[in-house]
Amino acid sequence: MAVPDSDPVKADLLWIAADFRRIVVGAPADELDLPSNGTRWTNRQLLFHMVLGQNIALAGIPLLGLFSRLPPPASRNWSRLLDSCARPYDWVNWAGSAAGGQVLKPAGMLGMMDRTTRILVNWYGHAGTRALDRGMTMPVRWDPYFLPWMSRRDILEWAPKHYRHHRAQLSLTTLPA
Repeated sequence: MAVPDSDPVKADLLWIAADFRRIVVGAPADELDLPSNGTRWTNRQLLFHMVLGQNIALAGIPLLGLFSRLPPPASRNWSRLLDSCARPYDWVNWAGSAAGGQVLKPAGMLGMMDRTTRILVNWYGHAGTRALDRGMTMPVRWDPYFLPWMSRRDILEWAPKHYRHHRAQLSLTTLPA
């Protein structure tokens, strides 16, 4: 049974893609390479990072599903290991978005966002309660919106929090209200 567009999780995921499209289409080319607010990224690099967030939500679906089938210590230990690598992760996260934002043009970012959102919404529309409730212990040092334990539903609800956080850091003069 299809999930109605009024479902809050589905609505938020679709809003991300639509809002991202409005931002990218309306962004003056000369402002894309200006610094963003409160990050070391330019607007272009931050836009790439925002697309990456949607892709992290997508990657979370099979990952959380896998760890939910293992004994609980597996995800706790994995999460502890990832948390211990938070400092190198922060650098890779920054450098990957900095490089990706320079390599992938805004039109490519739009395509990536649309494809990822379509896959997320399709998966969510077919997932049952049991599939959505599968989860794992999370590396809370990696993101301020990660909870100590997250279900697949939680990771889908994380995506708009991550997106809105970074959207507020864009310094584009044409940013929609």
